[in-house]
Amino acid sequence: MSAAKTSPIRFGVNFLPNAPAETLRWVQVAEEVGFDIVGIADSQSLYRDVYMCLSWCAVETHRVRLGPRVINPLTRHPAIAASAAATLEEMAPGRTMLGIGTGDSAVLNLGLKPSTRALLAEYVRTVRQLLKTGEAEWQGRHCRLTWWSGSVPIYLAASGPKMLELAGEIADGVIINTGLTPEIIRDSIDHVRSGAERGGRSLSEIDMWWLPLTNLRENQTDAFEEIAMTLASAGSHLSRFTTTGKHIPPDLYDAVVELGHRYRTDQHDKPDSQNRELIKELGLFDYLANRFAVAGTVEDCVEKLNKAIDAGARQFWMSIHFDHKEEFLRKWAEVIRT
Repeated sequence: MSAAKTSPIRFGVNFLPNAPAETLRWVQVAEEVGFDIVGIADSQSLYRDVYMCLSWCAVETHRVRLGPRVINPLTRHPAIAASAAATLEEMAPGRTMLGIGTGDSAVLNLGLKPSTRALLAEYVRTVRQLLKTGEAEWQGRHCRLTWWSGSVPIYLAASGPKMLELAGEIADGVIINTGLTPEIIRDSIDHVRSGAERGGRSLSEIDMWWLPLTNLRENQTDAFEEIAMTLASAGSHLSRFTTTGKHIPPDLYDAVVELGHRYRTDQHDKPDSQNRELIKELGLFDYLANRFAVAGTVEDCVEKLNKAIDAGARQFWMSIHFDHKEEFLRKWAEVIRT
């Protein structure tokens, strides 16, 4: 793999907490083989509780960074979010982060709409102030966190230009879900930089992680097929809020919008999801695989990563939702991470 130009190449992994003991095992393997960061998804309607799983992982690991990827402003009051983040930081000092997004399956499965950017920005500032001072205002009401004074790095999930800019302006890091093609990577970096400059900061102050959908198999066809549910999930974000600035090919625009309308949130990222067939029906499967996936043979993955690295990506926080997780983690560490 080509050498990093300015910083090391790092890898992280994200898990859906289907069962606590199983989740712990995956996290321990990720730490054992050298992954740098682990996220656990927060979606109360579909999976086990994120902080219950993270707490167990915190006391049973020693090096790897970990945190929720991601919570949202609608299902957790800022004081609850700050208290949970501070507690996890006490359990794993210096190893935690707090991922926040507008809300996906966690809010949609409650019949709610995702947060606006304005609400998300207010939420981030409120959580940070509670962690730092123990006092804050949230939607006109005073709230407290009396037992903690410190900080936990806050990362924003971003799948569009305005969220990338907000992350650059107010967050410690950003989880970028815009795609892995070189032109999209360069454009995404420009938006983070623009936000950082607006916030009086430099791009180097923002910890940028890219979100590839990964798999290793003997051929690319099988590798893509096994991650079809996550390709559908990534594609559903292309029409959320707006399609502006999201690099959607004109000939696929209507199909992308229809995917957003028909996406089954109750089957979000599940292996047997009907969303797998939906992206095939709409003619989006190949496009989404090319845009979001790093999957196939070792050679396929190295080629895609090298192009991403040359475009400016350095850190890759992978989502893996197939059954052969431990096999994948060990093989990735052996033949690609090193």
